[in-house]
Amino acid sequence: MVWLLILDILSGRQALVHLERWAHEIDLPKLIRPGLQPSWFNDDAIARHLDRLYDANIHQVISACLVQIYKEEGIPLRVFHADTTDVSVYGAYESASPDTLHIAHGCNRQHHWQKQIGFGLIGNEDGVPFYGDVHDGNLPDKTWNPEVLSRVHEQLKQAKIEDEWIYVADSAAMTKDTLAQTKAANAFLITRGPSSLRIVKRAWAEADSPHIPWSEPFALAERNGATHRVWETASTYEGHPVRLVVVESSALDQRRGKTLEKERVKEAELLREEQERWERQPFSCREDAEQALASLKASLRPRFHRVEAAVEKIVRPKKRRGRPKKGAEPEMETLYTLRLSVEFDQDAWEQARRKASRFVLVTTVPEEWKDRRMDAKEILKLYKGQILVEMNFSFLQDPFFTDEIYVKKPERVAVLGYLFLLALAIYRVFQRRVRQFITPECPLKGAGGRKLTRPTGQAIFQLFQYVNVVLLELPDGHIQRSLDRSLTPEQRRILQGLGLDESIYVQRHTERPAMVKKGLPSLVVLAQKIYKLQ
Repeated sequence: MVWLLILDILSGRQALVHLERWAHEIDLPKLIRPGLQPSWFNDDAIARHLDRLYDANIHQVISACLVQIYKEEGIPLRVFHADTTDVSVYGAYESASPDTLHIAHGCNRQHHWQKQIGFGLIGNEDGVPFYGDVHDGNLPDKTWNPEVLSRVHEQLKQAKIEDEWIYVADSAAMTKDTLAQTKAANAFLITRGPSSLRIVKRAWAEADSPHIPWSEPFALAERNGATHRVWETASTYEGHPVRLVVVESSALDQRRGKTLEKERVKEAELLREEQERWERQPFSCREDAEQALASLKASLRPRFHRVEAAVEKIVRPKKRRGRPKKGAEPEMETLYTLRLSVEFDQDAWEQARRKASRFVLVTTVPEEWKDRRMDAKEILKLYKGQILVEMNFSFLQDPFFTDEIYVKKPERVAVLGYLFLLALAIYRVFQRRVRQFITPECPLKGAGGRKLTRPTGQAIFQLFQYVNVVLLELPDGHIQRSLDRSLTPEQRRILQGLGLDESIYVQRHTERPAMVKKGLPSLVVLAQKIYKLQ
């Protein structure tokens, strides 16, 4: 049952109610084992199996499986990236146990009000999950980080792994509890310092000093990447000594850039309105004008403009009602207005953009670790790997793999979520194995003739999308399998790189009833060969 659900997820997920029909359409003896009947996979049987998995402590089972994957693949346990996301669910869920997964209403990261559950992931530089959980939909990251550090530490101890490791997380990890738990877990922390912290504000202020020894600009990406400058200082937070790395990037954060532009336009509009308002409001005496000028200077604090204001004397004919007498001399009056001169401050604008392009990393990693120099540039490089765990969330939120979750009990929601995590681990291992034999000198030719030097799992799946297996019953009762077309050179290259060949599609099984069908596209066949569920 579990393997069929994993195959279903990786091949474009069907609704669970349609899983029995899908089982009729695929080659069950080839993909799973002989003797299986499609009718065994009806929705009632699936529901009972999900309940049994929950009773067997699905979290512990998946955790043990992820540790085993790392051991089997020989993946180093050096740096882990952690983050959380939310996934929407539908339906009314009731549970008699307060310990069951709490499906809560809340605003997701797109600010939409929805019913949701949370996913937490910790993975390595290749995005292979080492730890995953399905948690309450309203669990804050500041609570999740110290809790998960304790669980990962326990998971490592059970696997008899006592080595030090680095925990990379977003700014929600910058708390007293997380720092304390990081130390207790024999780990070091790298996180982004929130701008509200005093030590971060102090580091920003010091970075503006002209004598600060910034590093030479460098790029982390191979091409078309932003350049960075770094400067490091030290401080303490909640009794923990920390290193602060101020980073200045040539690529202004897109959101901050838009915010700055909005502020500039809004400020220019406000100053224009102030100009028109004070020009329309003359004063009868200089004292009143001077008082208004002082009040105006105190209230105007422009960031991106230079404003000069002065009292201007105006002598003009006094306006009276009716038509003036013929030949009468006009009566003159003296008025005082405030004259504003507004000029865009290019220097202030560039300084604001430069500050917006800066952020501060906080770390407890020592300067020397495992015979390796961990300078500010290396700390930034490790933090930039945070994008890998966020890419895993694109898998969990991709309708092709996960789609909507429709089950009746929160326990089943939790189990289905853990199966998504297991499918993600298989997907990442598959991708990692293929990338090991794809080089820039000999790239993979993907769909549309694109040259791929670091192909994603989905790009590889697309190469096998139209490979089908035809099943024919022979007169002696045996089932013969054959490909409906020859494999392309790129398909053969991938199979050979994985230590396989086209025989994985056409191996004979005699326990199959007489029928003629198309086999499942080979992405699930490959996934089955790469890592078998025990």
